[in-house]
Amino acid sequence: MLKQLLLTTALAALVAGPVVAQDTTTQPSQSPTVQTPPAPAPTAQDQAAPATPPAATAAAEQPATPPPADAMMSTQGATDMRADKLIGTSVYNAEGQSVGSVQDIVFDKDGKIVGVVLKVGGILGIGGKSVGIKWTEVQVAPQQDTVKVNYSEDQLKVAPDFKTQESISAEQPQQPLAPASPTSTQ
Repeated sequence: MLKQLLLTTALAALVAGPVVAQDTTTQPSQSPTVQTPPAPAPTAQDQAAPATPPAATAAAEQPATPPPADAMMSTQGATDMRADKLIGTSVYNAEGQSVGSVQDIVFDKDGKIVGVVLKVGGILGIGGKSVGIKWTEVQVAPQQDTVKVNYSEDQLKVAPDFKTQESISAEQPQQPLAPASPTSTQ
C-alpha cells in the first residue's frame, strides 16, 4: 500500500510539474486542465509505521567528526606532484629532447604507482603509440613540472605497445557457445 501511495504521489508531481511552472499571465482558457487522481487514504498499517526510523534520526542529529589528523593531508608538499599535473606533462630524455608525454599512471592493488604510460610519436596528438615505463625508470621534478626518462624517442617508438586489461580482453577470441545437446524424450 505504501508503494502505491508513493508511486501515485510521484506520478502526480510529474504530471503537475509543468502546470505549476507555467506563466501566471496565461489565460485560463489557454492552459490545459490536468486532473490528477486523488491519493488513496492512508490505512491503519501506513499510519502505524513511523516516517523515519529512530536510529536514522539519532544519527542525523549527531555532528560528524573528521578523520584523525594523522590520516589527513591538508596541503601539497613542495616536492609533491598531483596526478592532474603529471598526466599530459611532456617527457624529456637526458639530453633535454622531448620524447613524448605522460598519458596515464598505473597503480598496483595496494595503491602504489608501478609505472606511467607515455604517448610517443604522432603529430599534434594524432597517431603515435602508448608505451609503458616502470616507475623506477622515471624521474619527476615537481618544481619544474617535468618528467625525464633515459631513453630516446626512437627507442620508445620501437618499444612494445602498452596494453590495458580492456584491450587484452577485446583481443581474445570470443568463445562460441557450445551447441545444445539434443534431449531425448523416451
